[in-house]
Amino acid sequence: MSGNIISSKDRRSLLLSIISIIFALLLLLSTVSCDLFNPVAETETGTEEEETGANGEGDQAGGEGLEAHITLWDCLGPKERLTLTENVNSFIAESGNIEIETRHFRSQEELEDQFEAASLAGAGPELLLLDFDGIQRLVPGSVVKEIIDEADYSLFLDGLVEISMYNSRNYMIPFRSFDFLTLFYNKDLIDEPPASFEEVIEYCKEVNDPASDTYGLLLNTGAADWIIPFIGGYGDWIVDYGTNSLTLDNQATVKTLEFLSYIYNEEKILPFNIEYGEINELFKNGNVHMIIDNIQLVDEYSEAGINTGITRIPRVWQGDRYPTPIISGLGFMINVNCYGNELAAVNDFIQYMISEEVQINWTSATDTFPVLKNIDRNGIIINNEIVYNAFQQAKICRGKPDKELIMVIRDAIRNNIESVLSGGVLPEDAALKIQEDALRLRSGDISIEETVEE
Repeated sequence: MSGNIISSKDRRSLLLSIISIIFALLLLLSTVSCDLFNPVAETETGTEEEETGANGEGDQAGGEGLEAHITLWDCLGPKERLTLTENVNSFIAESGNIEIETRHFRSQEELEDQFEAASLAGAGPELLLLDFDGIQRLVPGSVVKEIIDEADYSLFLDGLVEISMYNSRNYMIPFRSFDFLTLFYNKDLIDEPPASFEEVIEYCKEVNDPASDTYGLLLNTGAADWIIPFIGGYGDWIVDYGTNSLTLDNQATVKTLEFLSYIYNEEKILPFNIEYGEINELFKNGNVHMIIDNIQLVDEYSEAGINTGITRIPRVWQGDRYPTPIISGLGFMINVNCYGNELAAVNDFIQYMISEEVQINWTSATDTFPVLKNIDRNGIIINNEIVYNAFQQAKICRGKPDKELIMVIRDAIRNNIESVLSGGVLPEDAALKIQEDALRLRSGDISIEETVEE
């Protein structure tokens, strides 16, 4: 009986093959029809483009031929989608000879499915705008172009450059950054935020009053993303981007666990069993002077009436480096079938989108941040205290591993941290177990529940 059952992976491959054949047939029919007719096609921009016959002649709108017509697919949120539309219209007006048609998808998964099938059939849009997880999905299928001369990666945030690669080759051009942790502090209570965790500890000793739920700092150790930055701050990391292999069993992880054990068990300046929601509310109420949280929450805290300050997470305890939160973002990928005038037009549009003017415009119009590492020299950025200080954190962030890999890392850390803080496991042993659990979770040898039972 089992021999007659097709696995989900096989069904997906079969479906993609069928879709690819259909796209190929449609492409062939389209090519044949071009020899018979000269239809008028209307793009999303509302501009009419009359296709030329085989001899390359035909009446063009305005009497001038288009240099290129390219299509862009995206799966952006409302603010970002509106801003992109404005940019596309501005670029078309400035270029004069390039037309851009856009198509919006409700999810990245839907975009990736349709793009992969279309590209395999030799068709599809010339350009994609999506988040960095698209690399792991699309590159193995050989449907996107390797980026060689199209971008200067020395211009971009290092953390995004790290995740622009697959097998040490670049496939995505960074466009926007977001989703990273930074230090929030109440400016009505703190004039100058601590620069190191030694200073944090001393500050907490002065102001902590557990009876009134007053704390200098609360840390969300129930979530691994709040622990991971310290591993970077101690000089190592959770993954090797070149090989996509796990590297959790290192001295930086040990030092991170020693630090957490010190502040919770020796100094006892923080309560351990406190949920993120409670931390969030205590900061809004003014009971907690400092927290580490996602930069996306800045508006929420300001709307709650907090005189919010932003700065980098303080230097690690007994060290001289700053913690390195994970960061994600949006980037451009180019269809492997894109070449000639269309590729030149795509490159022109990308250069326009990563210009300082557009990067700053998106910063004010959306909930995202720039990707140009030196944009903080611009006066507009310098004069925006929140953006400038948040960007100082973004500049030292590390790239967020793909969703499947970061999931096993998070689970492995979360399922072992309580054993360390309770004194049941030494930091050295816990670092090894975190690595082993992550490897076994990744391979599917064990479940989340089994890591806890062990």
